[in-house]
Order: sequence, then C-alpha cells, then structure tokens
Amino acid sequence: MVGDVLGPGISNQVGFLSGDLGTMVKVGVGEEFAIIFGDSFRGLTVGQGEWLSPVGVVAVKDPDGRIRILRPLNSGDRVEQLIKYRHNSDGLTLLPSDVININGTLYLHAMWNEGLGNVLREEIFKSTNNGQTWQPVQTIPANYLGGKGELVSWEQGPDGYIYMVSTSFLRKDDVYLTRFRPEDIGNYKVWEHLSFDGAEPVWGSEYEPALGTNVRAGEMNLRYIDGHWVLAMFNEQRLAIEVRISEDIARDWNAITPADVAVHGYGGWGDPQTPDNFSQLYGGYIVPGSTIANMDLVISQWNTSDDSRYMSTQFNVKGLDKFFGITQNNLRSRSFGPAQDNLGNQGVILVDETAGVDAAVQEQLALERIAEDSTELVIVPLDQ
Repeated sequence: MVGDVLGPGISNQVGFLSGDLGTMVKVGVGEEFAIIFGDSFRGLTVGQGEWLSPVGVVAVKDPDGRIRILRPLNSGDRVEQLIKYRHNSDGLTLLPSDVININGTLYLHAMWNEGLGNVLREEIFKSTNNGQTWQPVQTIPANYLGGKGELVSWEQGPDGYIYMVSTSFLRKDDVYLTRFRPEDIGNYKVWEHLSFDGAEPVWGSEYEPALGTNVRAGEMNLRYIDGHWVLAMFNEQRLAIEVRISEDIARDWNAITPADVAVHGYGGWGDPQTPDNFSQLYGGYIVPGSTIANMDLVISQWNTSDDSRYMSTQFNVKGLDKFFGITQNNLRSRSFGPAQDNLGNQGVILVDETAGVDAAVQEQLALERIAEDSTELVIVPLDQ
C-alpha cells in the first residue's frame, strides 16, 4: 500500500477523517482530480461525528506518487454532503457509483438506499461548476435491467459513446454492458445493451452478461487507458480486487484472466495488512493519470466486527502491462512475442507495500485476532 487517503494529518483540514469508496475523475485544468466518497464521518470511523454521503474533495498526486487532498469539492473550507437530504433511522443514504467528466460537465451516478442492500432507485446528477453544486438529471427505477443496473461505472470511448458496466447492489450477480451517446445520458430508455449472436456482439434492447464466470461482482471502475479498456472490480466470489484489460469493450470478458491487486487472504485482521492479506476489502478505483504499466487504485477496507478500521487506501501496481502482454512500444497492440511468457503470470504484478496500516492500528488488530478466529467473515455490500 502507498498509504491511507484519509485520516489525521491527511484530511482533517477538510473536516472529515473516515470514508469509503472514492471514485475519481479529472476536474478543471492541470493535474487536479475529484475524489467522491460514500458513507463518510467527521470522526475516525463509522458512527463518529456527522454522517455524510456522498462527499468530495479535490486532490493531486505529489511527486512521490501519493494522493494529497487540496480542498473540498463543494464550496467552503470543509466537506459537506454534495446532495442535500437527511439520513434517517432506517438508514437512508445516497451511495456514489461513479463520476464522469463530459466536456467539462460532471455527471454522478448514485444509488438511494434505505436499509442494507435495499435500493430504492438510482439517480444521475450533474455539475457545471466542477462539483461545487449538483442538479438532478434523471431517476432510474430499481428494477432497471432486472435490478442489474444498480451499481455502475462508466467511461467515454474513442468512438464518442459512453460505455457503462453494471450489476446489482448485493455482490451476487454478473456484469452487464450498456452504451449511449453523451446527449442521451438523461434518457435511460434509449440506452443500448450488449448481447451476443453466437460469438458476435450485438447492441440493442436485449442484454446478457459480458462477464460472469467465477464472478459475483461488487464495486467496479471502468477506464480507457493507453488505448485499452481497463476494468477494476471487487469480486466477492474470490474476495479480491481484480483488473482485466482489453483493446475491445464489446466482447466476452470471461475470456480474460484477471490480475489480482489485493486479496482478502487468510491471515485476518490480526496479521499484517498487505496486498496478500487485506482483510474485508472492497472498492477498487483507478486514480487519474495512471498508466497500464504504473497504476494507482484506491481500495476500501472495513472491519465490520468492531469498526476499528474504516478507510480508503491507495495502492500502486506495476506489471499489468507484462501480465496482459501489452508492449510499451505500441500500447494499442497486443504482443505475442517475447512478452508472451509473462501472460497471466501473477508473479510479474508488483504492489507497493510501503506505509499502510499504522502501528497503533496494527496493535489493536492483533488483540482482535483471537476473537476473530471464531467469527464468520462478513463483507458488507458497499456501505451500511
């Protein structure tokens, strides 16, 4: 891990210390980008201080590669909820799926939840002032795509279309693919979905999974990087943050062997938290400016047994180009020459492990190990 994105000395200047998710998009000019978090708290963990969701910050990457928060995304000197509403005793909250920048206008897809896993509807909002204020664009019913359109990620392709991967909220379903023109972002009824005629991809009103083998999809992040489609995803089936890369998006994604960035592992909270043992992980959002050879992601972690850790953490990943056989000389082409020996070889993936969970937290986690050994693991969908 590169280090936590939030916490004392990191985000206290913007008025909150804990949060999860953290989908990102470039804003304005230069190297600045927005980070939008889900359920967040002004205190150190779940339930401490004011409950806010979604919230946003503006950040950059320092020369050493670490994310540094500059200011709130909203106006003012501390973060506030980007969408005005009140949480209630039934757990009403608005959880962000993804954000996209289309010609300077930001669009946020989010899910209204009331109670764990109870999606009331989805909604798209837009901002024309770099995220300071937001207006509703359209509401999407919870039964859209048979409930498989609740949790999404989207990106504009080189052909101008917006491509969107989607699944259900509860981390139990396949991944579906949708596309639409930017001008139709407010009219889901004209969106096209991917199905197959034999092996041939077809766009239309019918839909079938683009990815489903050994998958129970959770949070996803779809980005177009170095001429390739990159899909980062939490897979509940394997308790891992996986990355898949393809030149073509309209295809059978089951044929792509995923690279693992971080896995739940077997050590539990009492063991050091490393990419091979990152307990109760979820999320997996690509940091703007990433390349295939040198990619940063933000991954969430929540100790649901006692809330001792609830955090978003930055990972740096090198070697995805080798894993997927992508040459550096021509990033738009596959290499099946000398690089072929590394295709699908998890050993070429290098994940930065410096300065992750601090010593005080590690000590607390060690004390919890005995209790945890007799406790069933619970991975909570998105947020509570």
